[in-house]
Amino acid sequence: MHWSVLCRLEIPYLPTPEDVALRMLELANPLKDELLVDLGCGDGRILILASELYGCRCVGYEVDNNLIREALRNIRGRGIRNVRVLRRDLFKADISKADILTLYLTPKALEVLSKRIVREMKNGARIVSHDYEVPGLKPLRVEYIETHGIHTHKIYLYKIPNSIT
Repeated sequence: MHWSVLCRLEIPYLPTPEDVALRMLELANPLKDELLVDLGCGDGRILILASELYGCRCVGYEVDNNLIREALRNIRGRGIRNVRVLRRDLFKADISKADILTLYLTPKALEVLSKRIVREMKNGARIVSHDYEVPGLKPLRVEYIETHGIHTHKIYLYKIPNSIT
C-alpha cells in the first residue's frame, strides 16, 4: 500500500475495557522482562497492566499528544519505570524485538500491518488483537467477552511462526 494511503488511514481512539485488556494479557501469557509493544497505546492502560501484573518491559506508540500526556501521567502517577510511550507513527514502529504485540486497530490498519508482523516479528512472539482479525494469519484462539450486554468483544491470539490462512 502506498504511503499516501497510509497517511489517510484514520484510527479512532476507543479505549479497551479493563476486563478485555486483562484477558488479552492472560492469553498472551507474558513473562517477566519480556517486551510488550502496544501499537496505538492511547492512555497506556495495557502497558500499565502488563508492567504491574507481569513485570513486562513495555513500549507504546501513539501520535495523539493529548493521549501521550494522559498515558505518561498515568504511568508516572503509579511510579512505573519500565514503560515508555513514544510519539511515533505505529506503521513505522519497531516490532522486531517484541515478545508480545497488542492491537486495537481498524481492519484496514491491520491489513497494512499484517505482512510486517509475519516478516519482522521473532519466533515465539505472540500477537493479541482486540475485536478484529489480523488478515492472512490464523488465530490460535478466539475468545468472546460481553460488556454490559451492549457489545461482544473478540480477542484473537496469534503466535509467530504462524500458518497463513
